[in-house]
Amino acid sequence: MLATWESIQEEQQSWARQRGIKFDDDGYVLSLDDNLFSSLLPETRRELESGKVSELGDGNGRGKMQALHSSSALLVNVFQYWRSRDVDGIARACGASHGKTEMRFERTHPTPLGGIPPHLDVEFHSAGDTSLIAIESKFTELYHRRTKREIRDRYVTHRGLWADLPGCERLARRICEEQKGKTSFAHLDAPQLLKHILGLATEYRPSGFELLYLWYDLPSPEASKHRQELREFKEYVSVDVPFRDMTYQELFDVLKISLNADRDYLSYLGERYFLHASENQ
Repeated sequence: MLATWESIQEEQQSWARQRGIKFDDDGYVLSLDDNLFSSLLPETRRELESGKVSELGDGNGRGKMQALHSSSALLVNVFQYWRSRDVDGIARACGASHGKTEMRFERTHPTPLGGIPPHLDVEFHSAGDTSLIAIESKFTELYHRRTKREIRDRYVTHRGLWADLPGCERLARRICEEQKGKTSFAHLDAPQLLKHILGLATEYRPSGFELLYLWYDLPSPEASKHRQELREFKEYVSVDVPFRDMTYQELFDVLKISLNADRDYLSYLGERYFLHASENQ
């Protein structure tokens, strides 16, 4: 029986085969455009190239976005379409409470600790607006665990680092105390989310932003455990900052009924990523 993340990979490869899209043994398409609903807009390309890890490659090899199971490809396929159409509409579909006119991929918010901050996947804001909605997106990542998810000692020893964020500080200390970076959060990357919150709060104050965790739900024991971990995470951080989660399936349902989207766009997303959602309706 395939693991959940392997099932997602197989579904993506099956989608490609049905359309005659060529890919290698690792599931990477030969041409990036074959993995996207529409080619990258110049501003999207610039922002993706600014990321910590190049999603587009460096000219000497393939980029991560060429993977059929790429989280960044899913993100761009869903969001870039609205960049030149209705940014406020897609922001509202994600739960933004008032008008947003600008979208940006791969945003960073430094913390007092310095170093390279984690990159948020997409943000919505408006010129002159003092608040924003920031989105961290996950596709297959939550269904397998290949890297350590840890918080270094300096995140709990730096005096005043978590000022006005007591719940986040308690969780950071708990994770730091757990051994070898293997936290009890097996599917949710809680350390990464805490670092996002710290950077956002440093720049915008705890009341000046909302963090949305957008994830791909495939019914499975891993997804159920992930939901439990999300509830536990919220118990710590919701007293400090506005934090929500939403599944891509829920977002797709909103897009189908609330916005004037082209049939080609909705068909592409539905056939590629949301067949299960369609079958359950």
